[in-house]
Amino acid sequence: MNIDYKPSNERRSFDIDISTRHENAPTDYAPDDVQKKSRNLEDPEWAIQQKRYLRKLDFIILPMISLLYFFEYLDRGNIGNAKLYGFDDGHSTVSEGIGPGTKSLTPTQWQLTCVAYNYAGALVCRLFLGIFEGLFGTGIVYYLSLWYHRSEMGVRVFWFLGPTAIAGAFGGLMAYGIGHIDSETPIWKWLFLIEGVPGLCLGILCLWWIPDRPSKNSRFSGRYQEIAEARYHSESFDVAGKIQLKHILLPVTDWRLYLQVAVYLPTAGMLSSISGFLPTVVRDLGYHEPTKANLMTVPPYACAFVLMYIFAWSSDHYRERGFHCAALATVTAIAYALLAFLPESQLHGKYACICIAVACVYATYSPSHAWAANNFGNETKRAVGMGLYTALGNLGSIAGTWFYPTTDAPQFRKGHAVCMGLAIATASFALINSFALKAVNSHRDKKYGKPEPGISIDVTELADDSPHFRFIT
Repeated sequence: MNIDYKPSNERRSFDIDISTRHENAPTDYAPDDVQKKSRNLEDPEWAIQQKRYLRKLDFIILPMISLLYFFEYLDRGNIGNAKLYGFDDGHSTVSEGIGPGTKSLTPTQWQLTCVAYNYAGALVCRLFLGIFEGLFGTGIVYYLSLWYHRSEMGVRVFWFLGPTAIAGAFGGLMAYGIGHIDSETPIWKWLFLIEGVPGLCLGILCLWWIPDRPSKNSRFSGRYQEIAEARYHSESFDVAGKIQLKHILLPVTDWRLYLQVAVYLPTAGMLSSISGFLPTVVRDLGYHEPTKANLMTVPPYACAFVLMYIFAWSSDHYRERGFHCAALATVTAIAYALLAFLPESQLHGKYACICIAVACVYATYSPSHAWAANNFGNETKRAVGMGLYTALGNLGSIAGTWFYPTTDAPQFRKGHAVCMGLAIATASFALINSFALKAVNSHRDKKYGKPEPGISIDVTELADDSPHFRFIT
């Protein structure tokens, strides 16, 4: 691709010291009027207003998407809790499960329900649940990237993904409480009903509550609307127009996408195995009562929530993603190694390893997703790229449903060993991706010079191939 791109607008002159430019530097900066609006953000009065705007924006967007994903993930992960209450038992048993007659589901059939939902008629319900959940997860990260700067994405993605940890902890508490319901209706049916209805109600509410995009929204006016538009173009400028086929194909042919997927795919496998099998694994550690096993799934998720925020904030503060992911994955590998090889008698030690492993796997989620969104240059490439990133990465989620067959109980050594290998893969690919992106940034610095500080880059045509676009590593 020819990177000596020159936009049709005239040479940029607003507050740029042309004498300091590299001799080979192309003019891929945004138009002067865009630069002027963006520079307003540096005005002291605007800076104060911008902080207020961000607080209001956070209040409008973050609680709603947190609640949406909380109930979505609660509904997705409750299948593991439902199993402890007889969901996979025979239909003619006291649990009125989904197995044929008095027979429980085979390990293979149970693994299929983790991908879908129910065996026979309800299998279709789980299938549709997965389809719409996949679209929601992809769309939210893209949506956040419209409103927030690249260095603000880690914490905001945390508030989107953090509820997955809370849902895991709360799901265990809810399952514990629901397990005490005295009813002729099987407990697992109450579990699905109570945890499923709130998501439907919130989905309807968000149609009115959530604003569209910075340049077209009903929630801001006056100075706040000016700030929204100025922030929208302050890092990169993308001319609104028809979607071009070449921009749709850009991520498909971009090696950086597949390297980013390589970071996410093994993490998705570990996450899937946790949400589907954690109650079972905890039970087989020695907590044999269903209510006790569900209750003991709470601490790992609580640890995960705290660690997720710490690493999301740190990755934003230092504008660095790769080393954060690699560090977390390394600790995860050690925890899974201990789970695989500690003797069965070491109950407390193995439970501590579960807390560490779950916390580190979940904490990888925010910086890795923010990393992907950070490095797709323009809107079309980001929308298509995030879709491909999620779709390919979620192949790991499918694989994760096979890591812990009941035949490997109670130690599940094979599953822990597989997760250890996946953690090593995540750490390795995160480091490779980070060093590769640093090499690209260094090459562009040498060839075109470093970008002017605080100047918006025109990514309309070349997206992240624009000479002055720099990747977050």
